[in-house]
Amino acid sequence: MIKELKALFQEMIDRMFRRSSQRLYDQILELEQQLDEFKKEVDELRKPDIEINLIDDSEINSSPKSVRINAFVWEDWQQFCEHNNDYSKKQLISMALKEFMEKHQ
Repeated sequence: MIKELKALFQEMIDRMFRRSSQRLYDQILELEQQLDEFKKEVDELRKPDIEINLIDDSEINSSPKSVRINAFVWEDWQQFCEHNNDYSKKQLISMALKEFMEKHQ
């Protein structure tokens, strides 16, 4: 009788443990899926939304240009260029001017 009770008790513990383990396992899988989705969203946000669409002028001997710029705008521009260092300053300013001109023609 005691052996049977011990076996029954052990079986109940095993079932409870398996159920708990399965629930925990399912929750871990769900968290992994949520983490993967979050990583995808973060990667999408990290993608640069700048598109450089300029005619190639590498064959042309271009010379430096000089313009006066508001000091505060210049500081912001420097930070912008540092943040978007995948592109040259020439590309960024050329594209900025092009977009501005297209918008206000």
